[in-house]
Amino acid sequence: MLLLQKKLFGSLGISLLILILFIYLIAFPLIDKIKANSQEYLDNQSILTVLHQKETLFKELEKTYQEREDDLLMIEDAFLKTKEAVGFISTLENIAKETGNVFEIKTVNSFTPLPDEEGDSFLVLRISLWGGFSNLLSFIASLEDSPYPPYRLIEVDSLNIKRLGKIDLANLSYNL
Repeated sequence: MLLLQKKLFGSLGISLLILILFIYLIAFPLIDKIKANSQEYLDNQSILTVLHQKETLFKELEKTYQEREDDLLMIEDAFLKTKEAVGFISTLENIAKETGNVFEIKTVNSFTPLPDEEGDSFLVLRISLWGGFSNLLSFIASLEDSPYPPYRLIEVDSLNIKRLGKIDLANLSYNL
């Protein structure tokens, strides 16, 4: 019986040793590999999520850019081009005549930024307009109601209205 017990303990010991070796040499490396693959999978999932978000944002930005580009084209058409400045001044003179005013340009300044500078081009006019108050209001209303879009973007920076004395009227008649 002793021999049978020895064989039983021996076979149990060998089985236990084989089981421990199996766990140590095969199961633990497989578990470690599964953990590494799981972590890599999770990392790849987060990368895919970020890429999906970037793709969505890119599509939204592309759509917004297209809308803004269309708006920009409409806005650019609304501004007075440099080549049209003379026509604009001529139009101001015609509006003054139509409304019964005398029109004179005192000062003209223009600004165009250099290619490496930021900013918009603009034209500054200092004009004098002589006529009755109702004629002045008609001039401003005609200017605001102009069908040509760039004229609607006119900004009146300051407006001085005064009654002319006899000397001013004489000088005005002399200059005309």
